[in-house]
Amino acid sequence: MKKLLACVIATVGLSTGTLAPGVRGASSPPTNAPTLRFVSGSTVKLEQLIGDTDKERHQPTLSRTFKQYKIQGTDLGYSFEHEGRAYFLFGDTIGLPGPVRHPIGTTDARDPGQGVRLDFLTDRGRALTIQPPGISMRPFEVPVAGITLNGQMYVAVSTNHSEDRSTDRSVLTKFIPPATFQPLRTVSELPAGRFVKMSWHTEPAPMAGLPSGGPFVIVWGTGRYRESDAYLSIVPAATFENGQGTRYFAGLDATGAPRWSGQESDAAPIVKNGTLGDLSVTWCKDLSVWLMTYDSRTPRGILFSYARTPWGPWSDPQILFDAVRDGAQGKFIHDPEIKPDDGLAGPVIGKGRSNPGAVRGGAYAPYVVERWTMLRGSELSLYYVLSTWNPYVVVLMESRLETK
Repeated sequence: MKKLLACVIATVGLSTGTLAPGVRGASSPPTNAPTLRFVSGSTVKLEQLIGDTDKERHQPTLSRTFKQYKIQGTDLGYSFEHEGRAYFLFGDTIGLPGPVRHPIGTTDARDPGQGVRLDFLTDRGRALTIQPPGISMRPFEVPVAGITLNGQMYVAVSTNHSEDRSTDRSVLTKFIPPATFQPLRTVSELPAGRFVKMSWHTEPAPMAGLPSGGPFVIVWGTGRYRESDAYLSIVPAATFENGQGTRYFAGLDATGAPRWSGQESDAAPIVKNGTLGDLSVTWCKDLSVWLMTYDSRTPRGILFSYARTPWGPWSDPQILFDAVRDGAQGKFIHDPEIKPDDGLAGPVIGKGRSNPGAVRGGAYAPYVVERWTMLRGSELSLYYVLSTWNPYVVVLMESRLETK
């Protein structure tokens, strides 16, 4: 019997083995939590979501995004729920010349095993572009999170990009359909900011350890892209638009209780890694644990951890996806060293367009789609989108975890 779980997951990167090197056996659970263990060989690609033709299978995609919306390639795909549909926030986009850069896809699909067709929001006959007035949305300036509160949608974007990422900042906007993105406030700003990339979730129930003033929106974040640990903050849902009352997790006191500060500079890491970028976190009410997935450079892979509380302690990381281990290189991620050519090159974005065959693909931004997380007997199935760089598309993945 299938149980749909309201689960939350944090995501970032590429991977190389079942257990992350240099850690204790990754089955070690947090205090009073069930044990979740990655099922070896369970990670599979289900389908390609972006483009007209699945590069691996040479078959039409269900969404045919170029034919219908002139979206040939894009990445990211952070998802959130709104009025019975899942909304996906995509990044820099390749298509016909024009203003479409950061489109929003939606679906009402409940069973990813039956295939997923994305519809895209449109504005005057074209795919809608996320473009808040007065906010730069050039390349590498992308949507990073979304949430619905009391029927109102909010989208965070990263902007002010510089080559060394020393000036990037995140901005909260209110999305008013069909096409208005109203800037509200700066959330975080480099070089010291720790919430430039984010994952949001509402407080599922009153939780011990949180201060008064809730319910809260729980925010997990990273600072400098792919050079960060993970951090935690909370914002009262009632003041989410102006951020008043934001508190940052500042570590544990002598009794093991969380300390909260009003200063972002006091934020303490909840996951120490030093190479994190994108992340996504979800709550599993049937297991009463938070689930986190993230792409990491050290160890290099898409990793998974879990915890009883938003601040942890988080379990030792397990590797959900490795391009070599899971047969992705030369199958749906381009490897320029494979001979004969794997036929996967393109579309690509940026400077690589002049020679797509020389651009090595990779895996990043694995955002879990909460509505599709399912408990089947003793196994928890996670469904997440994954960006592959070359080809510059988004695929849908599944990984399974054994619960005890």
